[in-house]
Amino acid sequence: MIVERINQAVKVRADFHGGQIVPLCFKRGTRNYKITDVHARWEWKEGQKRLYYFSVSVDTGDVCELCLDGSEMLWYLESVMMEG
Repeated sequence: MIVERINQAVKVRADFHGGQIVPLCFKRGTRNYKITDVHARWEWKEGQKRLYYFSVSVDTGDVCELCLDGSEMLWYLESVMMEG
């Protein structure tokens, strides 16, 4: 497995229901990625800032780590794990 640190803002489409966030797809540059599975989710606090993390599989077969900054409502692609 090759892990590439990305740390880049991305556009994410997600459902917010019942107090839960479910990411559905995201766009990085001109490429769209469909999320096929959410493996894990966790929260982290940095002072007043609340961060929501998601480990997801996408339609390319890669596993990505997404982060939602709850204070600014901005999404970031933190890393990508690829077969290598």
